[in-house]
Amino acid sequence: MLGLFALQTPAPWGRLWLHVPLGVAASLLAGWRYGVRGVVIPLALFGLALGLVGPYVIWVWWIPVASLSGLWMGLREEGGGPTAGYRAWMLLPALLFASAMPWALHYGDLIQHVEQQMRFGDTQLLEMTKQFGYSPERIRAIQTALVDQAQIRAKALPQLFPTVVFVWIALLVVAGRALSARAASAMRWPSLSRAGLTGWRLPDGAVWLLILGLALLVGRWPAWSPTAWTLLINTALGFGVQGIAVVESLLLARGVPLSIIVLTLLFVFTLAMPVVMLMAVAVGLSDVWLDYRRLEPTPDRDET
Repeated sequence: MLGLFALQTPAPWGRLWLHVPLGVAASLLAGWRYGVRGVVIPLALFGLALGLVGPYVIWVWWIPVASLSGLWMGLREEGGGPTAGYRAWMLLPALLFASAMPWALHYGDLIQHVEQQMRFGDTQLLEMTKQFGYSPERIRAIQTALVDQAQIRAKALPQLFPTVVFVWIALLVVAGRALSARAASAMRWPSLSRAGLTGWRLPDGAVWLLILGLALLVGRWPAWSPTAWTLLINTALGFGVQGIAVVESLLLARGVPLSIIVLTLLFVFTLAMPVVMLMAVAVGLSDVWLDYRRLEPTPDRDET
Protein backbone atom coordinates (compact mmCIF):
# COMPACT_ATOMS: atom_id res chain seq x y z
CA MET A 1 0.00 0.00 0.00
CA LEU A 2 2.80 2.44 0.85
CA GLY A 3 4.54 1.62 -2.42
CA LEU A 4 1.33 2.32 -4.34
CA PHE A 5 0.97 5.72 -2.69
CA ALA A 6 4.63 6.43 -3.44
CA LEU A 7 4.00 5.87 -7.15
CA GLN A 8 1.01 8.24 -7.10
CA THR A 9 2.86 11.08 -5.33
CA PRO A 10 5.08 13.43 -7.36
CA ALA A 11 8.82 12.88 -6.98
CA PRO A 12 10.84 13.36 -4.89
CA TRP A 13 8.21 13.65 -2.10
CA GLY A 14 6.79 10.25 -3.01
CA ARG A 15 9.89 8.62 -1.55
CA LEU A 16 8.77 9.61 1.93
CA TRP A 17 5.96 7.03 1.79
CA LEU A 18 8.62 4.33 2.18
CA HIS A 19 11.66 6.03 3.67
CA VAL A 20 9.93 7.61 6.68
CA PRO A 21 8.24 4.38 7.96
CA LEU A 22 11.48 2.42 7.46
CA GLY A 23 13.50 5.07 9.32
CA VAL A 24 10.97 5.19 12.15
CA ALA A 25 10.88 1.39 12.47
CA ALA A 26 14.67 1.09 12.52
CA SER A 27 15.03 3.86 15.12
CA LEU A 28 12.26 2.48 17.33
CA LEU A 29 13.75 -1.01 17.38
CA ALA A 30 17.27 0.35 17.98
CA GLY A 31 16.09 2.56 20.84
CA TRP A 32 14.11 -0.30 22.35
CA ARG A 33 17.06 -2.71 22.15
CA TYR A 34 20.08 -0.48 22.77
CA GLY A 35 18.63 2.53 24.60
CA VAL A 36 20.17 5.93 23.97
CA ARG A 37 22.83 4.32 21.79
CA GLY A 38 20.10 3.86 19.20
CA VAL A 39 20.53 7.55 18.36
CA VAL A 40 23.11 6.35 15.84
CA ILE A 41 20.22 5.61 13.43
CA PRO A 42 18.86 9.20 13.27
CA LEU A 43 22.42 10.55 13.15
CA ALA A 44 23.26 8.25 10.27
CA LEU A 45 20.13 9.37 8.43
CA PHE A 46 21.11 13.03 9.02
CA GLY A 47 24.52 12.27 7.54
CA LEU A 48 23.03 10.54 4.52
CA ALA A 49 20.66 13.47 3.94
CA LEU A 50 23.56 15.91 3.96
CA GLY A 51 25.79 13.73 1.82
CA LEU A 52 23.33 12.64 -0.85
CA VAL A 53 21.12 15.67 -1.49
CA GLY A 54 22.59 18.52 0.56
CA PRO A 55 21.18 20.70 3.34
CA TYR A 56 18.82 22.80 1.22
CA VAL A 57 16.37 20.09 0.11
CA ILE A 58 13.34 20.22 2.39
CA TRP A 59 11.76 16.83 1.78
CA VAL A 60 14.76 14.71 2.74
CA TRP A 61 15.00 16.24 6.24
CA TRP A 62 11.69 14.65 7.17
CA ILE A 63 13.33 11.21 7.22
CA PRO A 64 15.82 11.82 10.10
CA VAL A 65 13.38 14.12 11.92
CA ALA A 66 10.66 11.42 11.92
CA SER A 67 13.23 8.83 12.99
CA LEU A 68 13.81 10.89 16.15
CA SER A 69 10.16 10.29 17.05
CA GLY A 70 10.68 6.58 16.44
CA LEU A 71 13.74 6.57 18.71
CA TRP A 72 11.76 8.40 21.42
CA MET A 73 9.04 5.75 21.21
CA GLY A 74 11.60 2.97 21.52
CA LEU A 75 13.18 4.53 24.59
CA ARG A 76 9.80 4.62 26.37
CA GLU A 77 8.59 1.21 25.25
CA GLU A 78 9.63 -0.66 28.39
CA GLY A 79 7.38 -0.74 31.43
CA GLY A 80 4.06 -0.86 29.63
CA GLY A 81 4.85 1.85 27.09
CA PRO A 82 3.61 5.43 26.90
CA THR A 83 -0.01 6.53 27.00
CA ALA A 84 -1.75 7.59 23.80
CA GLY A 85 -1.38 11.30 24.55
CA TYR A 86 2.29 11.03 25.41
CA ARG A 87 2.86 9.00 22.26
CA ALA A 88 1.37 11.87 20.27
CA TRP A 89 3.74 14.23 22.15
CA MET A 90 6.60 12.18 20.70
CA LEU A 91 5.80 13.79 17.36
CA LEU A 92 7.26 17.03 18.77
CA PRO A 93 10.42 16.87 16.57
CA ALA A 94 8.23 16.66 13.46
CA LEU A 95 5.97 19.49 14.66
CA LEU A 96 8.93 21.77 15.36
CA PHE A 97 10.41 21.03 11.95
CA ALA A 98 7.05 21.71 10.29
CA SER A 99 6.94 25.04 12.13
CA ALA A 100 10.41 25.86 10.81
CA MET A 101 9.60 24.88 7.20
CA PRO A 102 8.41 28.38 6.18
CA TRP A 103 11.89 29.68 7.02
CA ALA A 104 13.61 27.26 4.65
CA LEU A 105 15.57 28.80 1.80
CA HIS A 106 13.46 27.30 -1.00
CA TYR A 107 10.08 27.26 0.73
CA GLY A 108 8.67 29.86 -1.65
CA ASP A 109 9.72 27.78 -4.66
CA LEU A 110 8.12 24.71 -3.11
CA ILE A 111 4.80 26.51 -2.57
CA GLN A 112 4.92 27.82 -6.14
CA HIS A 113 5.51 24.30 -7.48
CA VAL A 114 2.61 22.87 -5.45
CA GLU A 115 0.37 25.68 -6.66
CA GLN A 116 1.33 24.94 -10.28
CA GLN A 117 0.48 21.27 -9.79
CA MET A 118 -2.93 22.18 -8.37
CA ARG A 119 -3.64 24.57 -11.24
CA PHE A 120 -2.71 21.83 -13.67
CA GLY A 121 -5.22 19.58 -11.90
CA ASP A 122 -7.88 22.28 -12.27
CA THR A 123 -7.14 22.46 -15.99
CA GLN A 124 -7.48 18.69 -16.35
CA LEU A 125 -10.77 18.75 -14.45
CA LEU A 126 -12.11 21.45 -16.77
CA GLU A 127 -11.07 19.44 -19.83
CA MET A 128 -12.84 16.37 -18.45
CA THR A 129 -16.08 18.32 -18.07
CA LYS A 130 -15.86 19.30 -21.73
CA GLN A 131 -15.25 15.69 -22.79
CA PHE A 132 -18.23 14.50 -20.75
CA GLY A 133 -20.48 16.83 -22.73
CA TYR A 134 -21.49 19.33 -20.08
CA SER A 135 -23.48 22.33 -21.24
CA PRO A 136 -21.58 25.63 -21.84
CA GLU A 137 -23.37 27.23 -18.87
CA ARG A 138 -22.33 24.39 -16.57
CA ILE A 139 -18.74 24.56 -17.82
CA ARG A 140 -18.58 28.32 -17.21
CA ALA A 141 -19.95 27.82 -13.70
CA ILE A 142 -17.32 25.18 -12.95
CA GLN A 143 -14.59 27.40 -14.39
CA THR A 144 -15.71 30.32 -12.22
CA ALA A 145 -15.72 28.11 -9.13
CA LEU A 146 -12.21 26.84 -9.92
CA VAL A 147 -10.92 30.39 -10.35
CA ASP A 148 -12.41 31.44 -7.00
CA GLN A 149 -10.96 28.37 -5.29
CA ALA A 150 -7.56 29.06 -6.82
CA GLN A 151 -7.54 32.59 -5.40
CA ILE A 152 -8.42 31.37 -1.91
CA ARG A 153 -5.90 28.54 -2.21
CA ALA A 154 -3.10 30.90 -3.22
CA LYS A 155 -3.58 32.82 0.05
CA ALA A 156 -4.08 29.79 2.32
CA LEU A 157 -1.48 27.39 0.89
CA PRO A 158 1.66 29.05 2.36
CA GLN A 159 -0.03 29.11 5.77
CA LEU A 160 -1.44 25.59 5.79
CA PHE A 161 1.08 23.57 3.78
CA PRO A 162 3.33 22.79 6.80
CA THR A 163 0.29 21.53 8.72
CA VAL A 164 -0.75 19.25 5.86
CA VAL A 165 2.77 17.83 5.62
CA PHE A 166 2.97 17.34 9.40
CA VAL A 167 -0.29 15.36 9.46
CA TRP A 168 0.99 13.24 6.58
CA ILE A 169 4.30 12.54 8.36
CA ALA A 170 2.40 11.70 11.57
CA LEU A 171 0.49 9.02 9.67
CA LEU A 172 3.77 7.69 8.25
CA VAL A 173 5.21 7.52 11.79
CA VAL A 174 2.20 5.41 12.79
CA ALA A 175 2.90 3.19 9.77
CA GLY A 176 6.53 2.92 10.86
CA ARG A 177 5.45 1.83 14.32
CA ALA A 178 3.27 -0.85 12.72
CA LEU A 179 6.28 -2.04 10.70
CA SER A 180 8.39 -2.22 13.84
CA ALA A 181 5.66 -4.27 15.53
CA ARG A 182 5.79 -6.77 12.66
CA ALA A 183 9.59 -6.88 12.82
CA ALA A 184 9.53 -7.41 16.59
CA SER A 185 7.08 -10.26 16.17
CA ALA A 186 9.27 -11.87 13.51
CA MET A 187 12.30 -11.65 15.85
CA ARG A 188 10.22 -13.05 18.73
CA TRP A 189 10.52 -9.86 20.73
CA PRO A 190 7.76 -8.81 23.15
CA SER A 191 4.75 -7.17 21.54
CA LEU A 192 4.74 -3.40 21.30
CA SER A 193 2.54 -1.61 23.79
CA ARG A 194 -0.90 -0.37 22.88
CA ALA A 195 -2.76 2.61 24.28
CA GLY A 196 -6.48 3.30 24.12
CA LEU A 197 -8.12 6.59 23.25
CA THR A 198 -9.61 6.96 26.73
CA GLY A 199 -6.11 7.46 28.16
CA TRP A 200 -5.22 10.26 25.72
CA ARG A 201 -3.79 13.16 27.69
CA LEU A 202 -1.19 15.54 26.27
CA PRO A 203 1.63 16.68 28.55
CA ASP A 204 1.31 20.18 30.00
CA GLY A 205 4.03 21.39 27.64
CA ALA A 206 1.55 21.22 24.77
CA VAL A 207 -0.29 24.18 26.31
CA TRP A 208 2.81 26.34 25.87
CA LEU A 209 2.98 25.44 22.19
CA LEU A 210 -0.63 26.55 21.83
CA ILE A 211 0.10 29.80 23.68
CA LEU A 212 3.16 30.41 21.51
CA GLY A 213 1.11 29.93 18.35
CA LEU A 214 -1.54 32.33 19.61
CA ALA A 215 1.08 34.91 20.59
CA LEU A 216 2.72 34.81 17.17
CA LEU A 217 -0.66 35.12 15.48
CA VAL A 218 -1.86 38.00 17.66
CA GLY A 219 1.46 39.77 17.16
CA ARG A 220 0.56 40.18 13.47
CA TRP A 221 4.03 39.50 12.15
CA PRO A 222 3.46 38.31 8.55
CA ALA A 223 6.73 36.41 8.39
CA TRP A 224 5.75 34.35 11.46
CA SER A 225 2.19 33.67 10.34
CA PRO A 226 2.81 30.17 8.80
CA THR A 227 4.72 29.11 11.93
CA ALA A 228 1.93 30.42 14.15
CA TRP A 229 -0.78 28.57 12.26
CA THR A 230 1.25 25.35 12.26
CA LEU A 231 1.69 25.38 16.03
CA LEU A 232 -1.86 26.54 16.70
CA ILE A 233 -3.76 24.16 14.41
CA ASN A 234 -1.86 20.99 15.25
CA THR A 235 -1.78 21.59 18.99
CA ALA A 236 -5.50 22.42 18.93
CA LEU A 237 -6.15 19.16 17.07
CA GLY A 238 -4.31 17.29 19.81
CA PHE A 239 -6.43 18.91 22.51
CA GLY A 240 -9.53 18.22 20.39
CA VAL A 241 -8.70 14.52 20.49
CA GLN A 242 -8.19 14.86 24.25
CA GLY A 243 -11.66 16.36 24.57
CA ILE A 244 -13.14 13.43 22.64
CA ALA A 245 -11.22 11.05 24.91
CA VAL A 246 -12.70 12.76 27.97
CA VAL A 247 -16.24 12.39 26.62
CA GLU A 248 -15.67 8.75 25.70
CA SER A 249 -14.16 7.96 29.10
CA LEU A 250 -17.01 9.57 31.03
CA LEU A 251 -19.66 7.81 28.93
CA LEU A 252 -17.95 4.45 29.30
CA ALA A 253 -17.77 4.99 33.07
CA ARG A 254 -21.58 5.38 33.06
CA GLY A 255 -22.12 2.15 31.20
CA VAL A 256 -22.79 3.48 27.69
CA PRO A 257 -21.72 0.88 25.09
CA LEU A 258 -18.75 1.81 22.93
CA SER A 259 -20.71 1.23 19.73
CA ILE A 260 -23.35 3.77 20.82
CA ILE A 261 -20.61 6.29 21.68
CA VAL A 262 -18.94 5.92 18.27
CA LEU A 263 -22.21 6.24 16.37
CA THR A 264 -23.25 9.27 18.42
CA LEU A 265 -19.92 11.03 17.87
CA LEU A 266 -20.03 10.33 14.14
CA PHE A 267 -23.57 11.69 13.93
CA VAL A 268 -22.72 14.84 15.87
CA PHE A 269 -19.55 15.53 13.88
CA THR A 270 -21.42 15.03 10.61
CA LEU A 271 -24.09 17.57 11.57
CA ALA A 272 -21.88 20.31 13.05
CA MET A 273 -18.23 19.46 12.73
CA PRO A 274 -16.71 22.97 13.18
CA VAL A 275 -18.75 23.75 16.31
CA VAL A 276 -18.25 20.30 17.83
CA MET A 277 -14.51 20.43 17.13
CA LEU A 278 -14.21 23.77 18.91
CA MET A 279 -16.13 22.35 21.86
CA ALA A 280 -13.84 19.31 21.92
CA VAL A 281 -10.77 21.59 21.97
CA ALA A 282 -12.30 23.57 24.84
CA VAL A 283 -12.98 20.38 26.82
CA GLY A 284 -9.45 19.12 26.12
CA LEU A 285 -7.89 22.38 27.26
CA SER A 286 -9.95 22.52 30.44
CA ASP A 287 -8.96 18.91 31.16
CA VAL A 288 -5.39 20.14 31.66
CA TRP A 289 -6.51 21.84 34.89
CA LEU A 290 -9.64 19.94 35.90
CA ASP A 291 -8.60 16.38 34.92
CA TYR A 292 -12.17 15.13 34.47
CA ARG A 293 -11.21 11.47 34.39
CA ARG A 294 -9.98 11.60 37.98
CA LEU A 295 -13.25 12.93 39.30
CA GLU A 296 -14.80 10.19 41.36
CA PRO A 297 -18.56 9.76 40.88
CA THR A 298 -20.47 10.13 44.14
CA PRO A 299 -22.46 6.98 44.94
CA ASP A 300 -26.18 7.43 45.20
CA ARG A 301 -27.56 7.36 48.74
CA ASP A 302 -31.12 6.71 49.73
CA GLU A 303 -32.70 9.64 51.49
CA THR A 304 -34.30 8.83 54.82
